Amino acid sequence: MRFDHHLLRRILGFTPLILLVALLLASAAVDPRVVAPASLVNIAAQATPIAVLGIGTFIVLLTAGIDLSAGVGVALCAILIAGGLDRGLPLPAALALGCTAMAAVGLANGLVIAVLRIPPFVTTLATMVAVQGATLAVAQKGVLIVNDPVLKAVGFGRIAGLPAAIVLTALVAALAYGLMRMTRFGLRSYALGSDRGAAELAGVPILRQTVLVYVASGVFTFLAAALMVSRVPVVTPNIGGTGLLLDAIAAAVLGGTSIFGGRGSVGGVVVGALIVSLLTNALRVFGVDPSSIDLFKGLIIMAALLGDAALTAASLRLDRRLG
Repeated sequence: MRFDHHLLRRILGFTPLILLVALLLASAAVDPRVVAPASLVNIAAQATPIAVLGIGTFIVLLTAGIDLSAGVGVALCAILIAGGLDRGLPLPAALALGCTAMAAVGLANGLVIAVLRIPPFVTTLATMVAVQGATLAVAQKGVLIVNDPVLKAVGFGRIAGLPAAIVLTALVAALAYGLMRMTRFGLRSYALGSDRGAAELAGVPILRQTVLVYVASGVFTFLAAALMVSRVPVVTPNIGGTGLLLDAIAAAVLGGTSIFGGRGSVGGVVVGALIVSLLTNALRVFGVDPSSIDLFKGLIIMAALLGDAALTAASLRLDRRLG
């Protein structure tokens, strides 16, 4: 029975990769253009901001929380970076401005959730509205043109034959993997999501850890914004937003992250981002109306949530039998 239990857990760990391969094969059968080499590189490049924001989403979901402000946070951060460059700030200063703003938003979310014990959904929903208003207030010009050569090199340059954005996202994912698997921050995040009471008894500083988790979400929001600014020459208040947040949540959930906390991986999020990007591109190639693409994404997320609930229930039943 123990062998079956561990075997099931190992199989579940490969589910996102199996789904990605299945979707690639299905897409190739419908229209081979989807899996052409140039198309696959484009799919991977378009998945980069989804993957980076998805990692931040994963960290929050891992603790059974949620950050609804991340999508509009990308817009605010992008406007701050582009606006800083437009006013003549050097790139490091503009990036520091965006990072500081997002870390402050994360800090505010974490403090309200941890100290005042207001549910994450309500807290980050209020923050989302506030950040959206701040974005419109800051974006006085409405449209900003980004001409920084370093950002252009990140968005359109190549490293070892691959788009620089893909290489840099892989580096961010590797660093995030180390953060979550090899540091106290990562181990405490898993513990907090798995069993809050047990984590507290084990000496995990619940308040500080909760705050740090939301600050980390803010930092990854900044990284996603910087990546998006590098890939688009024109920055508007509509960049990112709920559409990107939806994709990030989908990437995390499709990648095996449990909305109930305690389960997930950085690698799974990256695979989930590739799945979301593949689906978006495949639906476009298949001629699906653009207004219907979000409908399909919503249905996919719902299916993933139902699957996550079923897997969690099955795992609990197995744990009870083994216990």
